[in-house]
Amino acid sequence: MQHAAHNKLNASQLNLIKSFQFLHNEKQLKEMDSLINFYLEKKLDDAIEKVELQNNYTASVYEQWLNTQNDKPKQ
Repeated sequence: MQHAAHNKLNASQLNLIKSFQFLHNEKQLKEMDSLINFYLEKKLDDAIEKVELQNNYTASVYEQWLNTQNDKPKQ
């Protein structure tokens, strides 16, 4: 079963799961969830910004893509 190796958690993932034992109520769990989401959103924003800078994507490029999408005939 090849997929089994892909399902194993790494050390960082295991440490994160272990840290949940220190959360004592729903509010703390929601705060942790919010922090994780903030971190992941920041990483995604940084990755998007990097690609935009590398490819010179601007608002006008996105507008052009949207207009091209809207110009296609509907089936």
